[in-house]
Amino acid sequence: MFQEPKKYSDKDHFFFVADIELEKACNAPKDKDGVFKVLELRNGRINLVYIGYSNSGGLFNEIVNGIHLDKNPRKIGWTHQLLKDKTDALDIYWYVTTGKGDQEKEQVEMLKDFVNQTGKLPVWNK
Repeated sequence: MFQEPKKYSDKDHFFFVADIELEKACNAPKDKDGVFKVLELRNGRINLVYIGYSNSGGLFNEIVNGIHLDKNPRKIGWTHQLLKDKTDALDIYWYVTTGKGDQEKEQVEMLKDFVNQTGKLPVWNK
């Protein structure tokens, strides 16, 4: 199973379902940057579908307003994706990084770890 970064103490997660606004569900900090991963909960299965990071706009802004695969902000794109795929919920884990540029480095490490374990990128990272 994919391991989470253990070196960050400022971290948390939240669930997102299609009938709730992402802005209301998201508990990530608005003033701190970091990395996040998105787990899809569907039909009793859990799949890691995305690994992302924020770059000077805060984790909250990146998670809510960052661009999804369909070229829409995630607050719209994730809702559409949940309905289209008949996904029960998303479980979003976020981690605040400490140094400048650490969030991008951590994303790369998390992606490498995932590819080493599965042989492919998460479906939304393609």
